[in-house]
Amino acid sequence: MPPDAFNPFHFYVYTKLSSRFPQIYCPEDCAVTVQVITYDRPHPTKMQYMSLNPIALALGDKADILEKGPGSVDAEEIQERYRKAKLVDKLKLHTVTTHPPSQKELSLPIILNQVNCSFELGKLLKNNIGLVGTRPKRSLSVSERVVESASTLWEYVYLGLWDLVTIWVCPVLRRTFVVGLLCHRMVAEIILKVLEWRLRPEYAALKDVSATAQQVDIRLQQFCYWPIQYLTLRQRKNDWESVTNRHPDYIRFYNSLWLVANDVIIGIALGSYIIDNAAYVAFQIDNILSLYTVEGLQGMISWLMDWPAGLKLNNELAAFLGDLFLWVIEYWAGLYRDHCCT
Repeated sequence: MPPDAFNPFHFYVYTKLSSRFPQIYCPEDCAVTVQVITYDRPHPTKMQYMSLNPIALALGDKADILEKGPGSVDAEEIQERYRKAKLVDKLKLHTVTTHPPSQKELSLPIILNQVNCSFELGKLLKNNIGLVGTRPKRSLSVSERVVESASTLWEYVYLGLWDLVTIWVCPVLRRTFVVGLLCHRMVAEIILKVLEWRLRPEYAALKDVSATAQQVDIRLQQFCYWPIQYLTLRQRKNDWESVTNRHPDYIRFYNSLWLVANDVIIGIALGSYIIDNAAYVAFQIDNILSLYTVEGLQGMISWLMDWPAGLKLNNELAAFLGDLFLWVIEYWAGLYRDHCCT
């Protein structure tokens, strides 16, 4: 319900059953303008948040431009980025007036942070509202929980097996996985060094001249970066989900996983189709190659030998060159058929 008196330094907000929006008590004779902004609270588990800056998906730990060769793709990208940054700095020098930020502009990041935390704060208050005004029940200790849970012989057996798995099996598997991961990382680093090696600084690396080497370089870099991303994502559970500085790592991690899984799925599907329909695929490829590399060229040369489009050519020279190229094409067709038959 609205209060009896109005204080311009305080806002009174109340709700009604007939309206889903909150009501603000502000009499008309007080000459105070009130602006109310309603919004849907960002859901942190769906990575919804409000920000003044766009999310950055580029890797923040790229090597410096001095470590890259002048002809590499990364070096050109970084040089273009530096060039644009210098242009932006020059444009800032030509501004007419610069005004200091107001109090509202300075408080805007704090307001957005409060908006982003509103969902988790409301959930926390809802879960702990029952503790207000009441004395919470004392929780059981670890020994009391063990005695209470292990009341039968089968539960003792289950606890023993669980201790065996958690104390002996899991650490051994974890250490084995870490050792294998380190060995794989060492091999990946060696391959990356080979792909990025240059005979001279001005020469191109192997990954710059080969598409296969470039794909191998990208996949190995993703593999080397996955453990760091995973450890970063594990730290999200120690903090509020509304903290948005780890969203780029989350997106990059699962995006790279999806790209690798997508390549594997498409490769398996395409390979399975080719294996199951090998005869049909070979027949279609043979028809296409014969049509465009043999029959099409023969028809074009025969057309050029007989006054093409009404143009009168040297008959003897056209016949000589036409027969020569037809013989070359026929020889190529014979080699192609022999290779396909074998």
